[in-house]
Amino acid sequence: MKWPTLDSGEMRHQITILGQVPSTDVSGSTVTMAPILTCYAKIEPVRGVDVIKSGQETTQLFLTLSIWWQAGIVANMQVQALNGLYLIQSVENVLELDVVLKLNCLAIGKNL
Repeated sequence: MKWPTLDSGEMRHQITILGQVPSTDVSGSTVTMAPILTCYAKIEPVRGVDVIKSGQETTQLFLTLSIWWQAGIVANMQVQALNGLYLIQSVENVLELDVVLKLNCLAIGKNL
């Protein structure tokens, strides 16, 4: 078995993981996103897909972010990077060894 590892030189993007925090405002209970963790990551584009939604053509960008293992990171959290905001769709603990996490993400908003 080969031990999972990351090349530290490729981890040059500083990211912030955002988690859901319940809060209240004048309209009642809401959920906001608050910073949970800041770390360095390797960002790799996987693919881009052109999609027609409501008669408008948009692009969906899928990425994989690799970071050192951190407890508590789950799907539906968000990643704030220098070039945009990403939704974590799934989290892979490589070989289940608690060494490397791969975050499979979808770009949100105007990061394309």
